Amino acid sequence: MSKQKTQDKRMAWILRFDELERAEGEKEHFTEYETCSEVRMPGVFTYGNEMLHCSLYQEADENGLYTYLLRIKNVEKIFEYDEESFSKDGYYFEKGLIGEILAILSFYFQARFYLKAEVLIFGDIKSRREHKLRYRKIDGLKCVNYEMLSDQKRNWSDAGLVQFFESIRNLGQEHHQKLIQAFNWYSEAIKELGIDHELFFIKMVSAVENLLKDIKTPDDSLKVKLLELKEDKFFTKKEGTDVDNWLENRGIIKRFLGFFDKYSAGYFKAGFRKAAHCYIRKKDSEEYLKRIYNARSKYLHEGKPMYLSLNMCHKESWKWDVDPSGGMGVDRRKIPGKEKLPHVRWFERIANHSIKNFIEEKLKEK
Repeated sequence: MSKQKTQDKRMAWILRFDELERAEGEKEHFTEYETCSEVRMPGVFTYGNEMLHCSLYQEADENGLYTYLLRIKNVEKIFEYDEESFSKDGYYFEKGLIGEILAILSFYFQARFYLKAEVLIFGDIKSRREHKLRYRKIDGLKCVNYEMLSDQKRNWSDAGLVQFFESIRNLGQEHHQKLIQAFNWYSEAIKELGIDHELFFIKMVSAVENLLKDIKTPDDSLKVKLLELKEDKFFTKKEGTDVDNWLENRGIIKRFLGFFDKYSAGYFKAGFRKAAHCYIRKKDSEEYLKRIYNARSKYLHEGKPMYLSLNMCHKESWKWDVDPSGGMGVDRRKIPGKEKLPHVRWFERIANHSIKNFIEEKLKEK
């Protein structure tokens, strides 16, 4: 019996980069993707001997969407099926190469990108395929996240973007699958802004959960007691399995909180602020993060609606992390203030900041 080949678990765009480096003199062709965003970004992005190239293609349309042309270089390649190169632990990303690129761009720029069309180019022959956009224009107070919808600090020529691609390329293979899934859930979450903020929280939690495997579970006295009972054969075999599953689920929220405790360093700013009760301080962040995780779980498992912070008309309110209400009454139900979630902008920003710190740490460990 032949020995299983070592699996290459790197992202697809990195494998494409390697193919281009090895295929000097091979016949090349290109795939162009029209992708759009609410954000106008000038400049030109080029990476990897023009493996990737992106720039502004069309100014804003009636929906306020700018179109960008993203070109990817390819070389002719004969696909040969090799059963030993596939395994249940092998690399897989549902949206393929362009999905990886757009997820990375979305995460880096903190902006929403939508795939509009794909054009395959062989010499003078072009084949175009349209994609249906799942886009709804954000209406004023429905979403207070002006940074994400502004043109500030966005430019394709940003040297940091090339460095970010290099950082991902240099990460150990063991991080690639979970990291691209985190980017994907992040990009899907921010597409819910102004549409469904409950789904935003669900998807953004999933983005972070993909990275929790490396987070050590804090000490848990209840876990110790249950494992002692299991060791003493207090439980049946099936009950023991149920105990293990329950402890695993219990450990996830602890690792979720531990992730932010470790990687949110540098996010919180000190200093006096007006309406200080509308800003989340570092010492209170664990409470709000726990609310987010619990609200997400109750929404999925019990169908319980989330208590979302409301956007307000006050001129300073767009900066707030949470609305000032101490609770609310709806119909005949009273909802306590301790269930209120922060604004979506707060969770998006702290999640993005923490995941970037996670990447930096993993690069240092390599």
